[in-house]
Amino acid sequence: MRMGRGKLCGIILAVALAAGFSVSASSITSIQKEKTQTEQELSELQEEISELEEQKSEISEEISSLNDELTETMLNIAVLESDLEDKEVEIEEAQEDYEEAKATEDKHYESMKVRIQYLYEAGQESYLEMLLTSDSIAELLNKVDYAEEIQEYDRSLLDEYKEAKETVIALQEQLEEEKTELLEMEEQLEEEQSTLETMIAQKESEIEDFDSQLSEAQTKASEYQQKIKEQAAQIKKLQEAQKAASASSSSSSSSSSSSSSSSTATVSGGTGLGASIAAFALKYVGYPYVAGGNSLTNGTDCSGFVHLVYANFGISVPRQSESLAYGGTAVSDADKLPGDVICYYGHVGIYIGNNQIVHASTEKTGIKVSNMYYRTVRCIRRYW
Repeated sequence: MRMGRGKLCGIILAVALAAGFSVSASSITSIQKEKTQTEQELSELQEEISELEEQKSEISEEISSLNDELTETMLNIAVLESDLEDKEVEIEEAQEDYEEAKATEDKHYESMKVRIQYLYEAGQESYLEMLLTSDSIAELLNKVDYAEEIQEYDRSLLDEYKEAKETVIALQEQLEEEKTELLEMEEQLEEEQSTLETMIAQKESEIEDFDSQLSEAQTKASEYQQKIKEQAAQIKKLQEAQKAASASSSSSSSSSSSSSSSSTATVSGGTGLGASIAAFALKYVGYPYVAGGNSLTNGTDCSGFVHLVYANFGISVPRQSESLAYGGTAVSDADKLPGDVICYYGHVGIYIGNNQIVHASTEKTGIKVSNMYYRTVRCIRRYW
Protein backbone atom coordinates (compact mmCIF):
# COMPACT_ATOMS: atom_id res chain seq x y z
CA MET A 1 0.00 0.00 0.00
CA ARG A 2 1.52 3.27 -1.04
CA MET A 3 1.29 6.39 1.16
CA GLY A 4 0.12 9.60 -0.46
CA ARG A 5 2.68 12.36 -1.11
CA GLY A 6 0.83 14.99 1.00
CA LYS A 7 0.45 12.68 3.93
CA LEU A 8 4.18 11.82 3.84
CA CYS A 9 5.17 15.47 3.80
CA GLY A 10 2.95 16.10 6.83
CA ILE A 11 4.58 13.31 8.79
CA ILE A 12 8.11 14.57 7.93
CA LEU A 13 7.17 18.14 8.99
CA ALA A 14 5.72 16.88 12.27
CA VAL A 15 8.90 14.92 13.09
CA ALA A 16 11.05 17.99 12.31
CA LEU A 17 8.93 20.26 14.50
CA ALA A 18 9.01 17.73 17.33
CA ALA A 19 12.81 17.68 17.15
CA GLY A 20 12.82 21.50 17.21
CA PHE A 21 10.62 21.53 20.33
CA SER A 22 13.02 19.16 22.07
CA VAL A 23 16.07 21.34 21.28
CA SER A 24 14.20 24.49 22.35
CA ALA A 25 13.05 22.96 25.63
CA SER A 26 16.59 21.76 26.39
CA SER A 27 18.02 25.24 25.72
CA ILE A 28 15.44 26.90 27.95
CA THR A 29 16.21 24.49 30.82
CA SER A 30 19.95 25.06 30.43
CA ILE A 31 19.66 28.83 30.37
CA GLN A 32 17.20 28.73 33.28
CA LYS A 33 19.80 26.82 35.32
CA GLU A 34 22.45 29.38 34.38
CA LYS A 35 20.09 32.21 35.34
CA THR A 36 19.35 30.56 38.70
CA GLN A 37 23.09 30.19 39.33
CA THR A 38 23.70 33.83 38.40
CA GLU A 39 20.87 34.95 40.71
CA GLN A 40 22.43 32.90 43.53
CA GLU A 41 25.82 34.51 42.94
CA LEU A 42 24.16 37.95 42.86
CA SER A 43 22.38 37.20 46.14
CA GLU A 44 25.66 36.18 47.79
CA LEU A 45 27.37 39.27 46.42
CA GLN A 46 24.57 41.50 47.75
CA GLU A 47 25.03 39.93 51.20
CA GLU A 48 28.75 40.67 50.91
CA ILE A 49 27.96 44.28 49.94
CA SER A 50 25.60 44.55 52.93
CA GLU A 51 28.34 43.26 55.27
CA LEU A 52 30.89 45.66 53.78
CA GLU A 53 28.50 48.60 54.22
CA GLU A 54 27.82 47.54 57.82
CA GLN A 55 31.54 47.30 58.59
CA LYS A 56 32.11 50.66 56.90
CA SER A 57 29.32 52.16 59.01
CA GLU A 58 30.90 50.77 62.20
CA ILE A 59 34.28 52.26 61.27
CA SER A 60 32.61 55.57 60.44
CA GLU A 61 31.08 55.57 63.93
CA GLU A 62 34.52 54.80 65.39
CA ILE A 63 35.99 57.71 63.44
CA SER A 64 33.20 59.97 64.71
CA SER A 65 33.90 58.87 68.29
CA LEU A 66 37.65 59.34 67.82
CA ASN A 67 37.04 62.79 66.36
CA ASP A 68 34.99 63.66 69.46
CA GLU A 69 37.86 62.50 71.67
CA LEU A 70 40.31 64.47 69.53
CA THR A 71 38.17 67.61 69.83
CA GLU A 72 38.01 67.18 73.62
CA THR A 73 41.78 66.62 73.81
CA MET A 74 42.49 69.69 71.69
CA LEU A 75 40.15 71.73 73.93
CA ASN A 76 42.04 70.48 77.00
CA ILE A 77 45.34 71.44 75.38
CA ALA A 78 43.98 74.91 74.60
CA VAL A 79 42.88 75.37 78.22
CA LEU A 80 46.28 74.13 79.46
CA GLU A 81 48.06 76.58 77.17
CA SER A 82 45.91 79.35 78.61
CA ASP A 83 46.78 78.18 82.12
CA LEU A 84 50.48 78.15 81.17
CA GLU A 85 50.23 81.73 79.91
CA ASP A 86 48.61 82.75 83.20
CA LYS A 87 51.31 80.86 85.10
CA GLU A 88 54.03 82.73 83.20
CA VAL A 89 52.41 86.02 84.22
CA GLU A 90 52.31 84.86 87.87
CA ILE A 91 55.99 83.85 87.67
CA GLU A 92 56.93 87.25 86.19
CA GLU A 93 54.97 89.02 88.93
CA ALA A 94 56.66 86.87 91.59
CA GLN A 95 60.06 87.74 90.09
CA GLU A 96 59.19 91.46 90.28
CA ASP A 97 58.10 91.02 93.91
CA TYR A 98 61.39 89.23 94.62
CA GLU A 99 63.46 91.99 93.06
CA GLU A 100 61.51 94.60 95.01
CA ALA A 101 61.85 92.69 98.32
CA LYS A 102 65.57 92.14 97.74
CA ALA A 103 66.12 95.79 96.88
CA THR A 104 64.25 96.90 100.03
CA GLU A 105 66.26 94.46 102.15
CA ASP A 106 69.56 95.64 100.64
CA LYS A 107 68.62 99.30 101.12
CA HIS A 108 67.68 98.81 104.77
CA TYR A 109 70.77 96.68 105.35
CA GLU A 110 73.02 99.45 104.00
CA SER A 111 71.26 102.06 106.17
CA MET A 112 71.59 99.84 109.21
CA LYS A 113 75.31 99.31 108.52
CA VAL A 114 75.79 103.08 108.50
CA ARG A 115 74.05 103.43 111.85
CA ILE A 116 75.99 100.51 113.33
CA GLN A 117 79.26 101.97 112.04
CA TYR A 118 78.38 105.34 113.58
CA LEU A 119 77.57 103.81 116.96
CA TYR A 120 80.74 101.71 116.82
CA GLU A 121 82.96 104.67 115.90
CA ALA A 122 81.30 106.96 118.40
CA GLY A 123 81.72 104.33 121.11
CA GLN A 124 81.80 105.66 124.67
CA GLU A 125 81.83 109.27 123.43
CA SER A 126 78.25 108.87 122.29
CA TYR A 127 77.13 107.75 125.72
CA LEU A 128 79.27 110.52 127.35
CA GLU A 129 77.56 113.06 125.12
CA MET A 130 74.18 111.67 126.17
CA LEU A 131 75.25 112.08 129.85
CA LEU A 132 76.46 115.64 129.41
CA THR A 133 73.46 116.78 127.41
CA SER A 134 70.84 115.15 129.62
CA ASP A 135 69.10 117.30 132.21
CA SER A 136 68.33 114.29 134.39
CA ILE A 137 68.99 110.61 134.90
CA ALA A 138 65.53 109.85 133.55
CA GLU A 139 66.26 111.75 130.32
CA LEU A 140 69.59 109.95 130.01
CA LEU A 141 67.96 106.54 130.44
CA ASN A 142 65.34 107.48 127.89
CA LYS A 143 68.06 108.37 125.36
CA VAL A 144 69.92 105.12 125.99
CA ASP A 145 66.69 103.10 125.69
CA TYR A 146 65.83 104.96 122.49
CA ALA A 147 69.21 104.14 120.92
CA GLU A 148 68.83 100.48 121.83
CA GLU A 149 65.27 100.45 120.53
CA ILE A 150 66.49 101.81 117.20
CA GLN A 151 69.02 98.97 116.95
CA GLU A 152 66.37 96.40 117.90
CA TYR A 153 63.94 97.91 115.38
CA ASP A 154 66.62 97.70 112.65
CA ARG A 155 67.18 94.04 113.38
CA SER A 156 63.47 93.28 113.52
CA LEU A 157 62.76 95.14 110.29
CA LEU A 158 65.64 93.39 108.54
CA ASP A 159 64.26 90.01 109.67
CA GLU A 160 60.85 90.96 108.24
CA TYR A 161 62.41 91.90 104.88
CA LYS A 162 64.32 88.62 104.79
CA GLU A 163 61.17 86.67 105.63
CA ALA A 164 59.23 88.50 102.89
CA LYS A 165 61.97 87.69 100.37
CA GLU A 166 62.01 84.03 101.42
CA THR A 167 58.22 83.87 101.06
CA VAL A 168 58.50 85.18 97.52
CA ILE A 169 61.23 82.61 96.77
CA ALA A 170 58.97 79.82 98.07
CA LEU A 171 56.15 81.13 95.86
CA GLN A 172 58.50 81.16 92.86
CA GLU A 173 59.44 77.52 93.49
CA GLN A 174 55.76 76.56 93.83
CA LEU A 175 54.84 78.36 90.60
CA GLU A 176 57.73 76.72 88.73
CA GLU A 177 56.63 73.31 90.02
CA GLU A 178 53.04 73.96 88.90
CA LYS A 179 54.30 75.14 85.52
CA THR A 180 56.35 71.93 85.13
CA GLU A 181 53.27 69.88 86.01
CA LEU A 182 51.17 71.73 83.43
CA LEU A 183 53.88 71.18 80.79
CA GLU A 184 53.91 67.45 81.58
CA MET A 185 50.13 67.29 81.25
CA GLU A 186 50.34 69.19 77.98
CA GLU A 187 52.94 66.72 76.72
CA GLN A 188 50.69 63.79 77.67
CA LEU A 189 47.71 65.39 75.93
CA GLU A 190 49.78 66.12 72.83
CA GLU A 191 50.84 62.45 72.75
CA GLU A 192 47.18 61.48 73.10
CA GLN A 193 46.31 63.87 70.27
CA SER A 194 49.01 62.33 68.07
CA THR A 195 47.76 58.81 68.88
CA LEU A 196 44.16 59.77 68.08
CA GLU A 197 45.18 61.41 64.79
CA THR A 198 47.10 58.25 63.83
CA MET A 199 44.11 56.06 64.70
CA ILE A 200 41.77 58.30 62.71
CA ALA A 201 44.13 58.18 59.71
CA GLN A 202 44.22 54.37 59.94
CA LYS A 203 40.43 54.17 60.16
CA GLU A 204 40.04 56.54 57.21
CA SER A 205 42.43 54.29 55.27
CA GLU A 206 40.21 51.32 56.15
CA ILE A 207 37.20 53.31 54.95
CA GLU A 208 38.97 53.90 51.62
CA ASP A 209 39.67 50.16 51.39
CA PHE A 210 36.01 49.39 52.05
CA ASP A 211 35.01 51.97 49.42
CA SER A 212 37.28 50.19 46.94
CA GLN A 213 35.82 46.77 47.82
CA LEU A 214 32.27 48.14 47.64
CA SER A 215 32.93 49.75 44.27
CA GLU A 216 34.33 46.49 42.91
CA ALA A 217 31.43 44.46 44.36
CA GLN A 218 28.81 46.87 43.06
CA THR A 219 30.40 46.77 39.58
CA LYS A 220 30.28 42.99 39.68
CA ALA A 221 26.67 43.09 40.91
CA SER A 222 25.76 45.30 37.94
CA GLU A 223 27.39 42.74 35.65
CA TYR A 224 25.36 39.94 37.28
CA GLN A 225 22.16 41.98 36.91
CA GLN A 226 22.91 42.59 33.24
CA LYS A 227 23.66 38.88 32.72
CA ILE A 228 20.38 37.90 34.42
CA LYS A 229 18.53 40.37 32.19
CA GLU A 230 20.16 38.87 29.07
CA GLN A 231 19.40 35.31 30.25
CA ALA A 232 15.77 36.24 30.88
CA ALA A 233 15.57 37.74 27.38
CA GLN A 234 17.02 34.54 25.89
CA ILE A 235 14.50 32.40 27.76
CA LYS A 236 11.65 34.64 26.65
CA LYS A 237 12.82 34.48 23.04
CA LEU A 238 13.07 30.69 23.11
CA GLN A 239 9.66 30.39 24.76
CA GLU A 240 8.11 32.58 22.04
CA ALA A 241 9.82 30.47 19.35
CA GLN A 242 8.57 27.32 21.05
CA LYS A 243 5.06 28.73 21.19
CA ALA A 244 5.15 29.63 17.50
CA ALA A 245 6.47 26.17 16.59
CA SER A 246 3.77 24.53 18.64
CA ALA A 247 1.09 26.49 16.81
CA SER A 248 2.63 25.53 13.43
CA SER A 249 2.77 21.87 14.51
CA SER A 250 -0.90 21.87 15.42
CA SER A 251 -1.81 23.37 12.04
CA SER A 252 0.32 20.79 10.19
CA SER A 253 -1.16 17.88 12.11
CA SER A 254 -4.68 19.04 11.35
CA SER A 255 -3.99 19.35 7.63
CA SER A 256 -2.37 15.92 7.42
CA SER A 257 -5.07 14.25 9.58
CA SER A 258 -2.34 12.89 11.84
CA SER A 259 -1.63 13.54 15.48
CA SER A 260 1.65 14.54 17.02
CA SER A 261 2.57 15.16 20.60
CA SER A 262 4.22 18.32 21.79
CA SER A 263 6.07 18.85 24.99
CA THR A 264 5.20 21.79 27.17
CA ALA A 265 8.14 23.63 28.75
CA THR A 266 7.73 24.12 32.44
CA VAL A 267 8.71 27.06 33.56
CA SER A 268 17.11 35.66 51.98
CA GLY A 269 35.50 70.60 105.06
CA GLY A 270 33.30 69.08 106.43
CA THR A 271 32.25 66.10 108.44
CA GLY A 272 30.64 62.77 107.83
CA LEU A 273 31.01 60.78 104.64
CA GLY A 274 32.66 63.53 102.57
CA ALA A 275 35.38 64.01 105.14
CA SER A 276 35.91 60.24 105.37
CA ILE A 277 36.33 60.07 101.58
CA ALA A 278 38.92 62.87 101.63
CA ALA A 279 40.79 61.26 104.53
CA PHE A 280 40.88 57.89 102.80
CA ALA A 281 42.17 59.49 99.59
CA LEU A 282 45.02 61.16 101.44
CA LYS A 283 46.35 57.76 102.57
CA TYR A 284 47.65 57.18 99.04
CA VAL A 285 49.73 60.32 98.60
CA GLY A 286 53.11 59.28 97.22
CA TYR A 287 51.84 56.23 95.37
CA PRO A 288 52.50 56.09 91.60
CA TYR A 289 50.55 57.48 88.66
CA VAL A 290 49.90 54.89 85.93
CA ALA A 291 47.81 55.79 82.87
CA GLY A 292 44.85 53.40 82.72
CA GLY A 293 45.91 51.76 86.00
CA ASN A 294 43.34 50.51 88.51
CA SER A 295 45.26 50.11 91.77
CA LEU A 296 45.59 52.69 94.53
CA THR A 297 48.95 51.20 95.56
CA ASN A 298 50.39 49.90 92.28
CA GLY A 299 49.27 52.89 90.22
CA THR A 300 46.26 54.57 88.65
CA ASP A 301 45.40 57.77 86.76
CA CYS A 302 43.38 60.79 87.90
CA SER A 303 39.88 59.45 87.14
CA GLY A 304 40.86 55.93 88.27
CA PHE A 305 41.98 57.39 91.61
CA VAL A 306 38.60 59.08 92.16
CA HIS A 307 36.78 55.93 91.00
CA LEU A 308 38.71 53.63 93.35
CA VAL A 309 38.47 55.94 96.38
CA TYR A 310 34.69 56.26 96.03
CA ALA A 311 34.33 52.51 95.38
CA ASN A 312 35.81 51.92 98.85
CA PHE A 313 32.69 53.59 100.24
CA GLY A 314 30.32 51.67 97.98
CA ILE A 315 29.76 54.68 95.73
CA SER A 316 29.85 54.10 91.96
CA VAL A 317 31.17 57.02 89.92
CA PRO A 318 32.20 57.27 86.22
CA ARG A 319 35.70 56.02 85.30
CA GLN A 320 36.44 58.82 82.80
CA SER A 321 37.27 62.41 83.80
CA GLU A 322 34.95 63.81 81.13
CA SER A 323 32.00 61.79 82.49
CA LEU A 324 32.82 62.78 86.08
CA ALA A 325 32.24 66.42 85.08
CA TYR A 326 28.58 65.64 84.27
CA GLY A 327 27.59 63.21 87.04
CA GLY A 328 26.58 63.69 90.66
CA THR A 329 25.28 67.06 91.84
CA ALA A 330 26.70 70.44 90.86
CA VAL A 331 28.27 72.39 93.78
CA SER A 332 29.30 76.05 93.80
CA ASP A 333 32.81 77.08 94.78
CA ALA A 334 31.46 78.71 97.93
CA ASP A 335 29.65 75.51 99.01
CA LYS A 336 32.39 72.96 98.26
CA LEU A 337 33.22 70.45 100.97
CA PRO A 338 35.90 67.79 101.50
CA GLY A 339 35.07 64.74 99.43
CA ASP A 340 33.75 66.73 96.46
CA VAL A 341 35.25 66.08 93.02
CA ILE A 342 37.08 69.05 91.51
CA CYS A 343 36.89 68.82 87.71
CA TYR A 344 39.30 70.47 85.28
CA TYR A 345 39.53 70.12 81.52
CA GLY A 346 40.97 66.63 81.12
CA HIS A 347 41.73 66.12 84.83
CA VAL A 348 40.02 65.51 88.22
CA GLY A 349 40.91 65.51 91.92
CA ILE A 350 39.26 65.14 95.34
CA TYR A 351 38.79 68.27 97.46
CA ILE A 352 40.27 67.96 100.94
CA GLY A 353 39.56 71.47 102.27
CA ASN A 354 41.56 74.66 102.55
CA ASN A 355 41.43 75.11 98.78
CA GLN A 356 43.51 71.95 98.27
CA ILE A 357 42.99 68.72 96.36
CA VAL A 358 44.54 65.25 96.40
CA HIS A 359 44.95 63.82 92.91
CA ALA A 360 46.90 61.41 90.72
CA SER A 361 48.88 64.12 88.98
CA THR A 362 51.53 62.88 86.54
CA GLU A 363 53.91 59.95 86.09
CA LYS A 364 56.67 62.07 87.61
CA THR A 365 54.82 63.32 90.71
CA GLY A 366 52.32 60.49 91.31
CA ILE A 367 49.48 60.98 93.79
CA LYS A 368 49.97 64.33 95.53
CA VAL A 369 48.30 67.32 97.18
CA SER A 370 47.98 70.58 95.23
CA ASN A 371 46.33 73.98 95.41
CA MET A 372 42.96 73.48 93.70
CA TYR A 373 43.39 76.73 91.76
CA TYR A 374 46.72 75.77 90.20
CA ARG A 375 44.79 75.57 86.92
CA THR A 376 41.35 76.54 85.62
CA VAL A 377 38.53 74.79 87.53
CA ARG A 378 35.85 73.49 85.20
CA CYS A 379 33.21 72.53 87.78
CA ILE A 380 32.67 70.89 91.19
CA ARG A 381 30.54 67.73 91.54
CA ARG A 382 29.29 65.93 94.65
CA TYR A 383 28.73 62.17 94.56
CA TRP A 384 28.28 61.41 98.28
